[in-house]
Amino acid sequence: MSIQELGAIGEFLGFFAILVTLVYLGVQTKISQRTMRTQSSREVINDFQTNWSALQNPDTARVIRKAVNDWDSLTHNEQMIAHSFFGYLIIHLASALEVRNQVPELEQFVDAWENNVMGFLQTNGGAKWWSIAEYLYLDIARERIQVRMADRDNLPPSWTETMNWWNLDAND
Repeated sequence: MSIQELGAIGEFLGFFAILVTLVYLGVQTKISQRTMRTQSSREVINDFQTNWSALQNPDTARVIRKAVNDWDSLTHNEQMIAHSFFGYLIIHLASALEVRNQVPELEQFVDAWENNVMGFLQTNGGAKWWSIAEYLYLDIARERIQVRMADRDNLPPSWTETMNWWNLDAND
Protein backbone atom coordinates (compact mmCIF):
# COMPACT_ATOMS: atom_id res chain seq x y z
CA MET A 1 0.00 0.00 0.00
CA SER A 2 1.34 3.38 -0.99
CA ILE A 3 1.59 6.54 1.08
CA GLN A 4 -1.23 8.07 -0.99
CA GLU A 5 -3.53 5.12 -0.27
CA LEU A 6 -2.71 5.33 3.45
CA GLY A 7 -3.38 9.08 3.34
CA ALA A 8 -6.78 8.48 1.72
CA ILE A 9 -7.68 5.91 4.40
CA GLY A 10 -6.51 8.36 7.08
CA GLU A 11 -8.68 11.15 5.63
CA PHE A 12 -11.68 8.82 5.55
CA LEU A 13 -11.11 7.73 9.16
CA GLY A 14 -10.64 11.37 10.19
CA PHE A 15 -13.91 12.34 8.48
CA PHE A 16 -15.69 9.43 10.15
CA ALA A 17 -14.28 10.40 13.57
CA ILE A 18 -15.45 14.01 13.10
CA LEU A 19 -18.90 12.81 12.03
CA VAL A 20 -19.23 10.56 15.09
CA THR A 21 -18.03 13.41 17.34
CA LEU A 22 -20.60 15.84 15.87
CA VAL A 23 -23.43 13.33 16.30
CA TYR A 24 -22.32 12.71 19.90
CA LEU A 25 -22.20 16.46 20.63
CA GLY A 26 -25.64 16.94 19.09
CA VAL A 27 -27.13 14.21 21.29
CA GLN A 28 -25.42 15.60 24.40
CA THR A 29 -26.65 19.11 23.63
CA LYS A 30 -30.21 17.86 23.26
CA ILE A 31 -29.99 15.94 26.56
CA SER A 32 -28.50 18.99 28.28
CA GLN A 33 -31.29 21.26 27.00
CA ARG A 34 -33.95 18.81 28.14
CA THR A 35 -32.33 18.60 31.58
CA MET A 36 -32.16 22.39 31.81
CA ARG A 37 -35.85 22.74 30.88
CA THR A 38 -36.82 20.14 33.47
CA GLN A 39 -34.74 21.85 36.15
CA SER A 40 -36.19 25.26 35.23
CA SER A 41 -39.70 23.83 35.46
CA ARG A 42 -39.01 22.41 38.90
CA GLU A 43 -37.52 25.69 40.12
CA VAL A 44 -40.52 27.72 38.94
CA ILE A 45 -42.99 25.38 40.60
CA ASN A 46 -40.88 25.17 43.77
CA ASP A 47 -40.69 28.99 43.95
CA PHE A 48 -44.46 29.19 43.73
CA GLN A 49 -44.99 26.56 46.43
CA THR A 50 -42.36 28.07 48.73
CA ASN A 51 -43.98 31.49 48.61
CA TRP A 52 -47.45 30.19 49.40
CA SER A 53 -46.21 27.94 52.20
CA ALA A 54 -45.55 31.12 54.22
CA LEU A 55 -49.32 31.38 54.65
CA GLN A 56 -49.33 28.24 56.79
CA ASN A 57 -48.25 30.48 59.65
CA PRO A 58 -51.54 31.96 60.99
CA ASP A 59 -49.88 35.25 61.99
CA THR A 60 -48.38 35.71 58.52
CA ALA A 61 -51.68 34.75 56.90
CA ARG A 62 -53.52 37.35 58.99
CA VAL A 63 -51.02 40.07 58.04
CA ILE A 64 -51.28 39.20 54.35
CA ARG A 65 -55.09 39.17 54.48
CA LYS A 66 -55.02 42.52 56.25
CA ALA A 67 -52.55 43.89 53.68
CA VAL A 68 -54.67 42.76 50.74
CA ASN A 69 -57.63 44.66 52.11
CA ASP A 70 -56.09 47.81 53.54
CA TRP A 71 -52.36 48.45 53.20
CA ASP A 72 -52.55 51.68 55.22
CA SER A 73 -53.96 49.90 58.28
CA LEU A 74 -50.75 47.88 58.73
CA THR A 75 -48.02 48.70 61.21
CA HIS A 76 -44.54 49.16 59.74
CA ASN A 77 -43.57 45.65 60.86
CA GLU A 78 -46.66 44.21 59.21
CA GLN A 79 -45.90 46.16 56.03
CA MET A 80 -42.43 44.61 55.96
CA ILE A 81 -43.90 41.11 56.27
CA ALA A 82 -46.47 41.79 53.57
CA HIS A 83 -43.91 43.47 51.32
CA SER A 84 -41.69 40.41 51.57
CA PHE A 85 -44.54 38.08 50.61
CA PHE A 86 -45.82 40.30 47.78
CA GLY A 87 -42.29 40.98 46.57
CA TYR A 88 -41.62 37.28 46.21
CA LEU A 89 -44.80 36.96 44.15
CA ILE A 90 -43.43 39.52 41.69
CA ILE A 91 -39.83 38.26 41.72
CA HIS A 92 -40.95 34.71 41.02
CA LEU A 93 -43.35 35.95 38.35
CA ALA A 94 -40.41 37.63 36.61
CA SER A 95 -38.43 34.38 36.75
CA ALA A 96 -41.40 32.41 35.48
CA LEU A 97 -41.94 34.84 32.59
CA GLU A 98 -38.31 34.38 31.53
CA VAL A 99 -38.52 30.59 31.80
CA ARG A 100 -41.84 30.44 29.92
CA ASN A 101 -40.05 31.45 26.71
CA GLN A 102 -37.58 28.57 27.11
CA VAL A 103 -39.98 25.92 28.44
CA PRO A 104 -43.27 25.92 26.51
CA GLU A 105 -44.65 23.20 28.80
CA LEU A 106 -44.85 25.81 31.58
CA GLU A 107 -47.00 28.26 29.64
CA GLN A 108 -50.30 27.35 31.33
CA PHE A 109 -48.71 27.32 34.79
CA VAL A 110 -47.10 30.73 34.25
CA ASP A 111 -50.33 32.16 32.83
CA ALA A 112 -52.20 30.95 35.92
CA TRP A 113 -49.53 32.47 38.17
CA GLU A 114 -49.71 35.73 36.26
CA ASN A 115 -53.51 35.79 36.63
CA ASN A 116 -53.09 35.15 40.34
CA VAL A 117 -50.73 38.13 40.64
CA MET A 118 -53.10 40.29 38.61
CA GLY A 119 -55.97 39.31 40.93
CA PHE A 120 -53.83 40.32 43.90
CA LEU A 121 -52.86 43.66 42.34
CA GLN A 122 -56.53 44.51 41.87
CA THR A 123 -57.26 44.36 45.58
CA ASN A 124 -57.20 47.66 47.45
CA GLY A 125 -54.08 46.72 49.39
CA GLY A 126 -52.36 45.11 46.40
CA ALA A 127 -52.89 48.21 44.25
CA LYS A 128 -51.59 50.47 47.02
CA TRP A 129 -48.52 48.26 47.61
CA TRP A 130 -47.73 48.11 43.88
CA SER A 131 -47.94 51.90 43.58
CA ILE A 132 -45.26 52.14 46.28
CA ALA A 133 -43.01 49.21 45.33
CA GLU A 134 -43.28 48.87 41.54
CA TYR A 135 -39.94 50.53 40.85
CA LEU A 136 -38.10 47.80 42.77
CA TYR A 137 -38.82 44.99 40.32
CA LEU A 138 -37.42 43.75 37.03
CA ASP A 139 -38.60 45.26 33.76
CA ILE A 140 -39.99 41.94 32.52
CA ALA A 141 -42.48 41.84 35.41
CA ARG A 142 -43.26 45.58 35.48
CA GLU A 143 -43.84 45.77 31.74
CA ARG A 144 -46.01 42.65 31.69
CA ILE A 145 -48.10 43.95 34.59
CA GLN A 146 -48.49 47.34 32.86
CA VAL A 147 -49.68 45.63 29.67
CA ARG A 148 -52.16 43.52 31.59
CA MET A 149 -53.45 46.47 33.66
CA ALA A 150 -54.01 48.49 30.48
CA ASP A 151 -56.40 45.80 29.23
CA ARG A 152 -58.94 46.17 32.04
CA ASP A 153 -61.59 44.12 30.21
CA ASN A 154 -59.46 40.98 30.35
CA LEU A 155 -58.23 41.11 33.93
CA PRO A 156 -59.16 38.35 36.34
CA PRO A 157 -61.29 39.38 39.32
CA SER A 158 -59.53 40.54 42.46
CA TRP A 159 -58.77 38.06 45.21
CA THR A 160 -61.24 39.70 47.58
CA GLU A 161 -64.08 39.52 45.03
CA THR A 162 -63.80 35.82 44.31
CA MET A 163 -62.14 34.19 47.31
CA ASN A 164 -63.84 35.12 50.56
CA TRP A 165 -60.98 33.88 52.70
CA TRP A 166 -58.97 36.94 51.63
CA ASN A 167 -61.55 39.23 53.20
CA LEU A 168 -61.13 40.26 56.82
CA ASP A 169 -63.09 38.64 59.61
CA ALA A 170 -64.97 40.81 62.09
CA ASN A 171 -62.19 40.47 64.67
CA ASP A 172 -59.41 41.40 62.21
